[in-house]
Amino acid sequence: MPLWEVLTPGERVALLGHELAHYANGDTRNGLVVGTAVRTLSLWHHALQPLPHPSVIEMVVNAFYVVPRLLVRGVLALLVRLTSRAGMRAEYLADRLAARAASTQAAVGLMDRLLITEALGVLLRSEANRAALGGARSTREATARADELWGLLTAYAASVPEHEHERQRRAGARRGHQVDATHPPTHLRRACLLVGEPVAAAVVPQARRTERIATELAAARTEVARRLLRYGLGD
Repeated sequence: MPLWEVLTPGERVALLGHELAHYANGDTRNGLVVGTAVRTLSLWHHALQPLPHPSVIEMVVNAFYVVPRLLVRGVLALLVRLTSRAGMRAEYLADRLAARAASTQAAVGLMDRLLITEALGVLLRSEANRAALGGARSTREATARADELWGLLTAYAASVPEHEHERQRRAGARRGHQVDATHPPTHLRRACLLVGEPVAAAVVPQARRTERIATELAAARTEVARRLLRYGLGD
């Protein structure tokens, strides 16, 4: 939701186009066999996590889960490693299809937004800390504060000047910025999108449809903001 809020309508199309493209370009990790295995192992690993603040019996359960958790983690890591090359290729292909859907400009803009997510995270943590110091609020005040959060985030993202985006690109290239370990470096994804002639958008956002989407997400938008202010970003 924080990423969605700071994107333009075109960049949102690029984001959705990228995710949906994984099901259209033969991505191994989203296939029936490998994809199911990865998701199943991930769920098992999550289920086997130690119970927080355990009682005596739960401490025994945590100890019993250590070996199964390590086995599941090992198999999951091996599966991800074996499919890493195919997975990286699938990300580049998904970026290309995202550009075809939303335009090269929107897909490149999405890459630039990804480079400032760390700064956006700092802002969210700061607001969560401020809310915690402010103490208890009424439901109406909490809702208003939650709605203000997205405005602050969007305003900050819009205020980032071009020279800062350029600095983030150079810094990202030096440190190999990645969305996560399954994605190629962001600067390489951006460079790949800029190879060849730019493409126009096949899906042009319409104001009426954008408003309908905002209305549909309104309740979730407020709830996510309230949880962020209450609990922060977590791990």
